[in-house]
Amino acid sequence: MAFGIEMGLGLDGQGIGQPARLDLEELLATRLLVQGNSGSGKSHLLRRLLEQSAGHVQQVVIDPEGDFVTLAEAHGHLVVDGSHGEGDLQAIAARVRGHRVSVVLDLESLDMEAQMRAAAAFLGGLFEAERAHWYPCLVVVDEAQIFAPAAAGDVSDEARKIALGAMTNLMCRGRKRGLAGIIATQRLAKLAKNVAAEATNFLMGRTFLDIDMARAADLLGLDRRGAERFRDLARGEFVALGPALSRRPLALRIGPVTTSSRAASPTLIPLPQAADADLRAQILAPAEAGFAYPTRASR
Repeated sequence: MAFGIEMGLGLDGQGIGQPARLDLEELLATRLLVQGNSGSGKSHLLRRLLEQSAGHVQQVVIDPEGDFVTLAEAHGHLVVDGSHGEGDLQAIAARVRGHRVSVVLDLESLDMEAQMRAAAAFLGGLFEAERAHWYPCLVVVDEAQIFAPAAAGDVSDEARKIALGAMTNLMCRGRKRGLAGIIATQRLAKLAKNVAAEATNFLMGRTFLDIDMARAADLLGLDRRGAERFRDLARGEFVALGPALSRRPLALRIGPVTTSSRAASPTLIPLPQAADADLRAQILAPAEAGFAYPTRASR
């Protein structure tokens, strides 16, 4: 292993308690797919990978929920607001490649169609950068099923087409331009097959639906019995396979991280005392004239 970063500890057979490493140089020559249901620790895994490799390689994070902007303070990532126009985003992406700056493209304030267009423009700028600027770069796309959906949804066909095209370029043709795609999804069934199929490294976390377990097992070369193990994985546990990870399926537990998401983890907190008459009146008061509930795009 030329340069390995420690992802966590192995859980299988002879590897119990031994460091599980990811070969960063091998990853740059290949691609990685991460899958895990909500609450499986998928974002924690991406954060571990980003923290461990920060300072060793340029990083670009496509962040639909604003989870990774906290990397800016700890590791110097530049946060780019996705509300810039598409032309501006392409130009920013080209400059990012030229100056080898690590960035987080924050799409949290946008609706889904706008997120798809902004991500496509930024990925296009990275992809079309001058040949002299084809430096090695990790491109992490969280919630990849948004940008490479398996089927048409509530967005326009045009937006879906341009986003899917940008993701296909990243995964199919990005390697020659120094772009190593790392895509993460909650559900394999919602991710376009031609995008998922380009990955050669896999980290598969907890999943419960038969269709997702079957696809995960197929990608890892496991039989039906082996697919059942994905139901039993705990939060933060994944099965790894690929030239940058392990030649055989290896269960591992992801190590700790030093940064955190801005979103609070769901925990129980005491409820307030029963509402008195004044509080009841405040809550049930008629809405003020002209009041409109803020949409995501306007917040």
